[in-house]
Amino acid sequence: MSEETIKYIHAIRSSEPARRVGSNGKNVHGTYPSKKMGKSIQFESHHLELAGIYEKEFDPEVYEYYDQPPSFKINYKFKNGKNGGSMYTADFFVISENFIGWEEWKTEEELIKLSIENSSRYLLDENNVWRCPPQEKFAEKHNLSFRVRSSKDLNQKYIRNIRFLEDYLLSEQLEIKGEEEILTVIRKNEGVSINEILEHENNFNADLIYSLIVTGIIYVDINNEVIPDFSACLYSNRAIKEAYQNLIHSQYDLKVNTSNKFKVQTGENIIWDEVVWEILNLGKSDIYLMSEEKNTVNIPHNTFNYLILQGKIKGIELEDTSSSKDLDLFKQASPEDLLEANKRFALVSPIIRGELRAEDVATSSEYSLRTLQDWMQKFRNAETEFEYGYVGLLPNHNKKGNRLSRYPQKVIDLMLDYITNKYEDYRQRTARSVYQLFEGECKELGYDPIPSYVTFTQYKNKTPLSVQEEKRKSKKAAYDHSDFTFYLSEDNPRHGDRIFEFCHIDHTLLEIELRCSVTNKNLGRPWATFLSDAYSRRLLAVSLSFDNPGYRSNLMVLRECVRRHGRFPSTVVVDGGRDFRSIYFETFTSKNNCGRKYRPGAKPRYGSVIERLFGTANKSFISSLIGNTQLTKNVRKLTKNTNPKNLSIWTLEEFTKLLEEWAYELYDRTEHSSLGVSPKEMYELSVKKGGNREVTHVAYDETFKFLVLPTTKKGTAKIQPGYGVKINRFYYWDIVFKNGLLENKQVPVKYDPFDAGIAYAFINHNWVMLRSEKYQILKNRSEKEIQIATIELKRRMKLAEDKSEITQKMITDFLVSIEGKEILLTQQLKDRAFRNIYLIEGGKVEKDEVKSGENNQISKNENPGNLKLVVDNSYDDFEEIEFEDFGEL
Repeated sequence: MSEETIKYIHAIRSSEPARRVGSNGKNVHGTYPSKKMGKSIQFESHHLELAGIYEKEFDPEVYEYYDQPPSFKINYKFKNGKNGGSMYTADFFVISENFIGWEEWKTEEELIKLSIENSSRYLLDENNVWRCPPQEKFAEKHNLSFRVRSSKDLNQKYIRNIRFLEDYLLSEQLEIKGEEEILTVIRKNEGVSINEILEHENNFNADLIYSLIVTGIIYVDINNEVIPDFSACLYSNRAIKEAYQNLIHSQYDLKVNTSNKFKVQTGENIIWDEVVWEILNLGKSDIYLMSEEKNTVNIPHNTFNYLILQGKIKGIELEDTSSSKDLDLFKQASPEDLLEANKRFALVSPIIRGELRAEDVATSSEYSLRTLQDWMQKFRNAETEFEYGYVGLLPNHNKKGNRLSRYPQKVIDLMLDYITNKYEDYRQRTARSVYQLFEGECKELGYDPIPSYVTFTQYKNKTPLSVQEEKRKSKKAAYDHSDFTFYLSEDNPRHGDRIFEFCHIDHTLLEIELRCSVTNKNLGRPWATFLSDAYSRRLLAVSLSFDNPGYRSNLMVLRECVRRHGRFPSTVVVDGGRDFRSIYFETFTSKNNCGRKYRPGAKPRYGSVIERLFGTANKSFISSLIGNTQLTKNVRKLTKNTNPKNLSIWTLEEFTKLLEEWAYELYDRTEHSSLGVSPKEMYELSVKKGGNREVTHVAYDETFKFLVLPTTKKGTAKIQPGYGVKINRFYYWDIVFKNGLLENKQVPVKYDPFDAGIAYAFINHNWVMLRSEKYQILKNRSEKEIQIATIELKRRMKLAEDKSEITQKMITDFLVSIEGKEILLTQQLKDRAFRNIYLIEGGKVEKDEVKSGENNQISKNENPGNLKLVVDNSYDDFEEIEFEDFGEL
């Protein structure tokens, strides 16, 4: 490898991702916390690229991989022969044992479509390998490689197994005790399933079984068996497994399926994607096809042959085989047809078996001898053709009569044109008005007969409603009528294989008015933040606040989850809200080995698990409480006596206890219609069979509570001589700043979002508590209260056309003013109620006891790795870190 190539690779390794992946309205994108790379890796599709990440993460031959490497320009020819070019960004840059270069990931269907659109960019070579010549040409200039990876390259069973065992694979502290007992049982029963071992009388621990699998002490065919459904077979070693496999294979011969052969020649009809196509011409490089609707397309020879091998293109004669005809006849038969066939079979079967004569049956029944003979002949004909004589007795009334349309083809074509171009458009015409236009044109053209309105609507309804809604309204409207996804794929359950694999976080404004416990003043409706486990549907944590959803809400609900369960989700599924895209949220989740998936916008079904929970909470719980807001949905019928604001009696403190009792007790123990058991039972079953996974447990101690505190956008602050560090407009000071060696140094900082009077700085390997110079004014005031004051000042300065900047003195003066107290009173009452529920911890002490110097040191550690829960793990130098500014959230 040349020196130039090595420098180029180093430049890629040190570069940030060229772009931030997003959603096109259909895909679920997100990030994966890679332990191999020590940072979060982006993926644009959780079906494809995320699977590719898992493949690389646990492949020992892959040393490094980078998402969205620097873009480069590619040149190519358009289909019309013109030259073109564009900037291109690959999905990954991979450094492995046998490959160094770029990777592009596409589904097989996308690649086929792209190769048809422009074979100069994507093509299938003679070895059935997908290639991108422009990208390969660029890679060759740097003595590197480029490859296309498709969905066909992925072993979904392997990916699913890896995802299930991930906690054990990533753990560096697996404790293995008592393996001999399990091995003894397996040696006596080679090929025993995981489920059978878990149900064994010895009560083997699931965590031990999976630990033995990942360490290789127990062998499982991870590529061909499915571990998460507990059906995978266990062997004491790989050799025994292969011996069993060879024994099974020796019992039969593999046969090549040649049933899909047909001649590739002009005039031949084929089936492709359930559409009949005729081969028009065999060109030098392309094959030209025409559909029954007269649409034409040209496919490169290699792609055409590949589609044949994959069974996606078939000969037309294969669709009419006798082996499937009998099944088709059954499917087409109505219940009445089957009853009639059963009656006929009861009459002719004793005649066919020779038990009775046809004449005797005719005499004792209402049917003539000739009719019985006709049925017997049909039975024998069907027996010869289909091997089942019964289908010959089906009456097939639906095939009787004239099956041809009574309307000329030109009339039908005109009707379809009106439906497509007049009815299915944004003008929202009614079917009746479009039919009247169609009827009028038919009369002008002299067409006869003219289809009735009923016939017109029958043809209109042949188009799926989702397609029509998209054309007439929008994709959002069509979404309500689109197909529901019950699973991601055959090998990927939609809600995962175990608890904590996918957890949904979302916020909702609850339908109830609450009062202040001190002043009895109405404080409005509270916001609830739910954290729900998708697999068990269990509510892992709930959090309430009067403030609009933000990073504080996410902090509290995740902290509550760790407090209650001692675990962090493997992946959180969230919407595209700003609070979920803050660097604080991304860093906090990444440092806890938690991935993120972002649901597409305007696709509520992707969050159906938690959306349903919101509906259940409001309907089955809140609607029965005094002060619920159901009546406000029709404000015209609202009176002073029925206004929920006047009826409210619940305080945030009491309501929180009630909500937690409902979430953690009542809902938790109630049978869930989708599961057949309660969420608690499903959760416990997953622990029993999927493992308790103690390797993932997080200690809910002072260190954790402190490290979840946020930092500033920059992450550090400069120590100003005589002033201290400036955090969110205010200076904070401690006596340690008198050390001249610290002056003008950048140090990592944190602040308490619920107490603006204090902050923290990392000095000499210690977190030191700092006190604001305006401590007496700011103590116990929340970040939200400071924001409200700042917003009010900005509003007043705008009205007064004052363009000067807001200073800390202006804010503190406003906070202590009578006018400011009035404006901030409601927020103070809300914060007071919040503090009564949640003890805001993290090294917090009574403010009157705050001292200077060494007594303010929160934690002592020679390694600044204490920050790992709150800073970007891709940096070692704190001065280079960039963080989110929470001031505007």
